[in-house]
This record gives sequence, structure tokens and C-alpha cells, in this order.
Amino acid sequence: MQVRKKRALGFAAAVAVVGVTLAGCSGATTPEDTAAAVDPDAEVTITVGEMPTADQAASLDTFNERVKDFEKLYPNITVKGEETRYDPSSFNALLVGGTAPTTLAIPFTDMQALIERGQAADITDYTSDSKVLSELNPELASAVTADDRQYGIVRQAYSMALTYNRALYEEAGLDPDSPPADWEGVLENAKIITEKTGKTGFIIPTTENTGGWLLTTMSYSNGSLVQEVDGDKVKVTIDTDGMKKSLQLLHDVRWDAGAAGANFLLSGDDIRNEFAGGSVGQTINGSLYADLVVNRGMSGEDIGIAPMPQGAKGLGALGGGAIQWFNPKATANEIAAALKWTEFYWLNKYVDEDAAVTLFSAQAADGKPVGAPEVPIVSAEAYEKFLGWIDEYINVDRSNYEAYLTSDLPIVAEPSIKAQETYAALDPIVQAVLTDENADIDKLLADAQTAVQALVDAG
Repeated sequence: MQVRKKRALGFAAAVAVVGVTLAGCSGATTPEDTAAAVDPDAEVTITVGEMPTADQAASLDTFNERVKDFEKLYPNITVKGEETRYDPSSFNALLVGGTAPTTLAIPFTDMQALIERGQAADITDYTSDSKVLSELNPELASAVTADDRQYGIVRQAYSMALTYNRALYEEAGLDPDSPPADWEGVLENAKIITEKTGKTGFIIPTTENTGGWLLTTMSYSNGSLVQEVDGDKVKVTIDTDGMKKSLQLLHDVRWDAGAAGANFLLSGDDIRNEFAGGSVGQTINGSLYADLVVNRGMSGEDIGIAPMPQGAKGLGALGGGAIQWFNPKATANEIAAALKWTEFYWLNKYVDEDAAVTLFSAQAADGKPVGAPEVPIVSAEAYEKFLGWIDEYINVDRSNYEAYLTSDLPIVAEPSIKAQETYAALDPIVQAVLTDENADIDKLLADAQTAVQALVDAG
């Protein structure tokens, strides 16, 4: 069975739109390197990041096969894969030194800062005639635009959700088809799961910035953003009612319900492993379906995914994803070729029936999930058509995720300024509340707000 209804996608709190100063870019394209100068028959070589590593043999084989197919389709374009992945601590050096690839993925949180520094190519004039790009969801445009110019392509998007173990729900006497829509329900179910099964009722990661990331997610759902951006002014808003309610929920799960487990130094990977192993009843994250099934061996039938629980003043679900970035030092022909690669490798499945059938029939034959819950990056009409093309290969029971797939919760963007630094400052607060029954939440938040504001002000 499957649900065809398409969830609405709209980034309610758009990332900050900032002024663009391309003059500040050390190597932006020159006037003659514009879209008008593109020669579609020119011999060109591009480098693409995120090539699978040698220990990922199957994925590397697939990547190499896709490169061959692309080069057969475009014999004048040579693709060289690189294992380079975006790392904010080294990216600037790669770009300045001329060793950054032609294209690779950038997280939503960092894109606007790259645009502001002139470190992303303006691709506006390269995209106007693309059928593939015209099908992308216009609601995502704010993540890749500034001053009405486009600087990237959204290739993957997510919204945060309640992830729960349907088998543990049943074992605890809870209805897996009726997950909680608010935090009171999460707390109550957490208590019941632990009492009835002895397993952790609810927990979130607490290390590697993921504690701060998920605390921010909870704060959104309780009505408070973590920063306000007005032009060049950024006001950090960590010390808020939404944050306090979120931390109080964690406190109550841990100390009142005794349902948070026993380990409070958990990375995102730790939580996924414990959840897949049946030790955790509820957590929050993006749609983890494919990762839990393919990489961690969990039965898809046991995975519950529901809209992000909301408080009385909830703003929606935090969302983000991956943006394909293009090197501002690339020539016009290189940018045009990199856009063709992006369309071919990441997006064609949504607009080309043959490409979709080829890809998903192969995935189904390999026993991989087809039709897992996701936030579509194309328009509702295009996504509906895409689902029709692959209907006979869908092997995920999408009826289990109807509430998530049809949710009209607004998707709220991650903080646009120093998001990772903000999350890092919040990790210790999550840990403190889970390990100290008398942790002073008000003081922890006041101190964190002062510290993060100083980081932001330092530029």
C-alpha cells in the first residue's frame, strides 16, 4: 500500500538574505565567463566531490558506472571524481588555493555565508533553459538565492520528525498508528514504554553538536527561534521560553519518568544504532528510514515516522538539507558542465521516467527501500508523476507514514549565522539537564546566549 498525497513544503523562516559582494571573491568568474559564453561542444573537464571511498566498493562501482553513462551522453565532458567533502574548517583554503572541486554539496546552514563572501558561483543565467531545474520546488529557492540571483541547487531536503519504534509501541500496549502530536504525549508514551518494556522511552543525541541541533529543533516546536536576523544585525535568542520548555521536557523524561535510559553521552550514530537495535522507543531526527534499514538492519515495518510534536505555540519543524555548490573560479563551460552533471546524477529521476525506472527497479532488485518517507525537492505535481512511474517498485508501506507525508507543518530553516557554533554551545546544556537533576536551566541558557552572541559579533 502507498499513500500518494504529497506533503506541503515551505520554508517558513527563510534563511537570511544578505548583500552580495562578488568583488570580495578571490577568483570569481570574469565577465567573459558568463552563461552567454558557454560552448556546449567544448572539451571540458570537471571535478566532482563526494566520490565514495575505496572501502565503499559497491557505491564506488555505481559512481563509476554513472560517470561512464554521463560521459557517453556528453562525450565532450570528462568527469573526475574526488573524495573531497565540505568541511568548513578547510574549505576556504581549498578555494583560495584553487584545489576545490568544480561542484560538491554544502549544508543549508553554510550556503548564505558562502554567498556573502563571494564564494559561490552565480548560476542564475545557466539555469533558465533547464527542464529539470524548472521542476524544482520553488519554496526551496530562499536557501540558494540572494538579491534575486541563484547560487546553488537544492538536491536534498529534510524536515525533523518523531521517530518511534512501532514494535516497542505494540509491546508497551500503545497504538503504533497513533503517535503523539505534542510533547505531553511523547513524555507519557516514554514513561509507558520504559515501564512496560524496560527500554529507553525517549532520548536525543547529546554530543558532536547534535544535542544542540535537536534542542534547537525542539525549541522551534515550542515557539522560539534561536536567532533573529535583520540585515547585518544578528540577535541571538537562546534564552527563551521555547528553550526552557524543551529542556524541562528532557528533565522530566529523565528525572520524573525515568525513561531516558542510562547513557547521556550519545552521538547521532549511537542513537541510530540503539534505535535500530530496539533499545530506544522514541527520538527525533529527519527521516532515517533508509539508513536504519540499509545500514543498520532494522525491519522497515518497525520504523514509525510522524510529524514533529508541537507545543501550544509551535512554529513547525526544523528543516535543512544539501545544496549543490559550484566553484566561483570555474569557467563558464565548467559551470555549465557541472550543472549537467548535477541534473544527471541527482535530479533526473524526478523528471525522466526511464531514469526513474532504471534506478528504482535496480534498488528494488537489490532489496533496498523504494518509496521511503522524504521531503520532495520537486513540485507536488512532478513528485506525484514520479511516484506513478515507480509505483510497481515501491516496497515501503507508505501508509504507515501518512501523517508525515501529508503533514502541513511549516518547515523552518536552521539558523543562518554560525549554526554549528550555536549547536556546539548547546550540547553541554543538554548533557547538564540529563545528568544533574538540579541543573539551573535559566543560568545555563543566559550564559549560552551571551557566549554565542559574542561568537556571532566576532564575525
